[in-house]
Amino acid sequence: DLLKSSSSSSSASSSSSLDLTDLIASASGGTSTTTQSTSPSKTTTNLLPQLSSLPPFTKFRILHTDPMLLSIDDFLTPTECDTYISLTSNPKYDKNANTAPMEIGQSKTVGKDMYSKSQRTSTTWFHHYRGMAGLMAKASRLLGLKGIERWEEPQTVRYRRSEKFTWHLDALAPSEELTKAGGQRVATLLVYLADLPDGCGGSTMFRDLGGESGEPLKVQPKKGSALLFFPAAGGIPNVPFDIRTLHAGEAVSDESDDDKWIAQLWLREHVYTPTAPPGNSHEAAVEAVSE
Repeated sequence: DLLKSSSSSSSASSSSSLDLTDLIASASGGTSTTTQSTSPSKTTTNLLPQLSSLPPFTKFRILHTDPMLLSIDDFLTPTECDTYISLTSNPKYDKNANTAPMEIGQSKTVGKDMYSKSQRTSTTWFHHYRGMAGLMAKASRLLGLKGIERWEEPQTVRYRRSEKFTWHLDALAPSEELTKAGGQRVATLLVYLADLPDGCGGSTMFRDLGGESGEPLKVQPKKGSALLFFPAAGGIPNVPFDIRTLHAGEAVSDESDDDKWIAQLWLREHVYTPTAPPGNSHEAAVEAVSE
């Protein structure tokens, strides 16, 4: 109801005619009045009715309406944030749960050539779903999902001093492989696991959403808050991604005393098959997510 009222209160028009209700519906697999999926139909097999028992989120801030960009304060508790950082900064913690993360240099968001690799200087860890069960439950509740099978592998990312991620889009290039792997990314969820004060850099910047000033829209990391947007909805008709969601991870200041830490998730159109870490699966996380 909060999302619907927020949508109806906005007078901004979209080139795709998508309002927030449609965005949530298309992302969560519900009924949308303006969109239809062309990808193969796959169904959720491990339903989690317990997800609906989680309290709804209420601390929304609408940062931009077209394209829609939402901030959700207190999405994770401080304890949850510290726990997820510890999964990588203290690997023994994760190994005790038999859910050791896998450190990689790149993700699907960037290419394999040398130029693409220079875009991102941070470090990324892929996690087992069951190792981040609380995040999976809350993310699914946020979008009204009945299970977790459409989420990509949960990731944590660390940015040290001067590290960054230059301008990029989260939506992926269409291909036969993409269709078989669950389809396009329909929602991006970033969760800030630590504070970074103003002046320390590290913001998430949206180049084209800053208004008449010409400055990018900046979201400064606030511990526990989440950022939600839809990388493949709206924009130029018949283009498979919304180029208006072009964004970057601002370099952390050389004077910063703290690292930037985020957790990130992408939701696919259909059931997604995880590829990392070895042995990762949605099915193995069902019990932990239920709990």
